[in-house]
Amino acid sequence: MRESIRFGTFRGIAIGCNWSVLAIAALIAWGLADGYLPDTAPGYTVGEYWLVALLAVVCFFGALLAHELGHSVVAQRRGVQVESITLWLFGGVARLRGEAATPRAELEIAAAGPAVSVTAAIGFGLAAWAVGGTIGSDLVFATLAWLAIINGILAVFNLAPAAPLDGGRVLHALVWGATHDRHRATRVASGAGRIFGYLLIGLGIVMVAGGNLGGAWMALIGWFVITAAGAEATHALLQGALAGVRVRDVMTDHPVVVRADRTVDDVLEQAFLRHHCSSFPVVDGAGQVLGLLTLRRVRGVAPDDRSLHTAGDVAIPIARVAIVGPDEPLMDVLEHADPAAESDGRLLVFDQGHLIGIVSPNDVNRAVQLAALRGERRADPA
Repeated sequence: MRESIRFGTFRGIAIGCNWSVLAIAALIAWGLADGYLPDTAPGYTVGEYWLVALLAVVCFFGALLAHELGHSVVAQRRGVQVESITLWLFGGVARLRGEAATPRAELEIAAAGPAVSVTAAIGFGLAAWAVGGTIGSDLVFATLAWLAIINGILAVFNLAPAAPLDGGRVLHALVWGATHDRHRATRVASGAGRIFGYLLIGLGIVMVAGGNLGGAWMALIGWFVITAAGAEATHALLQGALAGVRVRDVMTDHPVVVRADRTVDDVLEQAFLRHHCSSFPVVDGAGQVLGLLTLRRVRGVAPDDRSLHTAGDVAIPIARVAIVGPDEPLMDVLEHADPAAESDGRLLVFDQGHLIGIVSPNDVNRAVQLAALRGERRADPA
């Protein structure tokens, strides 16, 4: 989930939110100000309801952030680096660099978030109980009670034993600890995630058929759970296939380069059509790499203008191209690559300042297929 707004950092962790948070925050505030609060605590003005609703939304997202910080702080203590926390439509995502070394560490990291939510639910509940008997406190009581309930729901829902929810990670840790097989644990947790997602979608359809439009939201969450569970299973397969593989093992050595002063027409005829590649590093007269020219960039130039523009004009500047070293683990590089980058998944490989290779999605796909074939050969009793 990509970050749209950066709030700051905490313990070296970048904290931000995606634009979708604004949409869900507005919906929650509207539901509180126009429905729950007037029904629960009547007699206040519209402005008062909206003010309290906005404060409640801030507290709610603060609790979500605290939930993710719970995961992140424990992860750091267990030796797992945390890059960022991003709040978005379905809650929050803590982006970890690497994985827990042991089942116990993974269990502790997974349980930390729900523990924070349970603590928040108890705290808001006690605060609601404390103000419940005072005169004129009904609006405050209603707000604190809502915060207690919503945090309790968040904790219970997240503990469902289905990836990618926290309960799915708890299940993964338990299966991993019992079987000593991390990949089997991933298959179990992601399979449970898909089943849980389909159950949510089915429940959502039944709710909508009964006239409850909230079922549409339930079905949307189910779709997200199914998609995320599938992504985790794919990620685990890639990890297994690419374990120990370095960038130099898959890169194309000594890539063909094109001069920056060549016209796009010339490059199309002399490079793209002749070498059957879909991207070329662009260099100046001294051989310095200036950028990367992709077929998509060439297609963006009108046919009549291809003789007027040079490769240097059209290429992606080197500052916006992913650069990696030859000895970096390929899986680490892929995990932190930006799928929306202009270079269409291409990586330029430099060693001591010199271009020595290029990695394309086809190179990665070939490495995965070869790993699968090696696995089949090892498993074949013949």
